[in-house]
Amino acid sequence: MSALDTPEVRNAIIENYSLYAQGLDSKDWGLVRSCFADEVSIDYGSISDPTGSPDVARKAQDWLLVLQGVINGFDITRHAITNHRITVRDGIISCAAYLSADHVIFANPEMPLVGAEDVVTVVGEYTNQYVLDGDAWKIFHSKLVVNYSTGNVALFGTAMERVAEQLKG
Repeated sequence: MSALDTPEVRNAIIENYSLYAQGLDSKDWGLVRSCFADEVSIDYGSISDPTGSPDVARKAQDWLLVLQGVINGFDITRHAITNHRITVRDGIISCAAYLSADHVIFANPEMPLVGAEDVVTVVGEYTNQYVLDGDAWKIFHSKLVVNYSTGNVALFGTAMERVAEQLKG
């Protein structure tokens, strides 16, 4: 067992994933920001490609703006991150975990009923690498592999349009 492979470290890493999901779903951007180191490399494939190279670290705050530009356009999201598998290699902590995330725009927000046209679900796997920052483990590299999406994928475009309209008004 490595000095980094302890129950306390494992719990802290899993808690980081939980706080990240909670922050996204509650749109608590301070909480989301607290999950990341000051600089982070992001590799979400075609999702992150237009925002910068995964080989170049970016300011965490800049990545938050990208996330806000999508998530803030949904009425509700629910991110479930499970099956955490932690490894320590060459002094680097990595954790792979499954993702299932519903993203919803209600046809009528006063009646929270969801039909197939109102939701898109993304299923994939995160692999995050962590650095100790003070007394907290924070993400310095995040990779997302999307295995598949189901539902109305056009909702991502609608969500981004909604955010653009919110910023205008």
